[in-house]
Amino acid sequence: MMKKILLLAGLFLLAAAQPPPLTGPELVQKSIAYHDPQGKWPTLRTRLFFQSTTAAGKASTFEVELDNATGYFCHISHPGGREVVKGVVNGQEVFLLDGQPNPSDEDRKKFRLAAGAAQGARNFYTYLYGLPMKLRDTGTRVAEEVPMQPLLGKTYPAVQVSYDPAVGQDTWSFYLDPRTYALQAYRFYQHKEPNDGEYVLLNQVLSVEGIQLPKERKWYLNKDESFLATDLLLKAEPLTTRRLQTTEPAGATKK
Repeated sequence: MMKKILLLAGLFLLAAAQPPPLTGPELVQKSIAYHDPQGKWPTLRTRLFFQSTTAAGKASTFEVELDNATGYFCHISHPGGREVVKGVVNGQEVFLLDGQPNPSDEDRKKFRLAAGAAQGARNFYTYLYGLPMKLRDTGTRVAEEVPMQPLLGKTYPAVQVSYDPAVGQDTWSFYLDPRTYALQAYRFYQHKEPNDGEYVLLNQVLSVEGIQLPKERKWYLNKDESFLATDLLLKAEPLTTRRLQTTEPAGATKK
């Protein structure tokens, strides 16, 4: 009887000595400490080189220029041997086709150069490659409680995130390595139909100015787990020159 009492007392003391589980905001801070230990993301200036491969095996390469301190963004691709540039300079959208502004309506439609396309591309790349640092942005709601969720045979602490209506309506789960707090995957739902949205698996990191950016991203549909594409970050280099000028080129559209 005495042994049972001592055993129970020992278990009680052990449980009492365990620290409480980390909250969502605390886990976000630890993940940021892993990915951006020197706090360089807000002032990052870099040129990133990518290769994207679809489920059908079609590969394409493109570049992204970022200057986060000024909001400058430029996406450069070469579909069908043409050079397509989508940029945001001084808060204004800029589109160039083969170096020339003011593409025709036909080319705008063909190369997806409608108003909002450059800003949308900027939001996409600065958000996904700015994670988890972007989870500190205004309008982001990080849940306090962090459930443990399974993903492909492993279990992760999954930080739950939603947004103020003015920012966005998607809900996200961010899966973190339980030891290092590195971002391992994320899943989002757009709530347009049951089980919509996608999930993304991350593999390896590339150090860019001291920031640990995901090197490989594999995209899947939530509804049936079908594979969509792979994005590979090939390399990065300092942004010493820009594809677009800092003054407003002809053909710029205000946003």
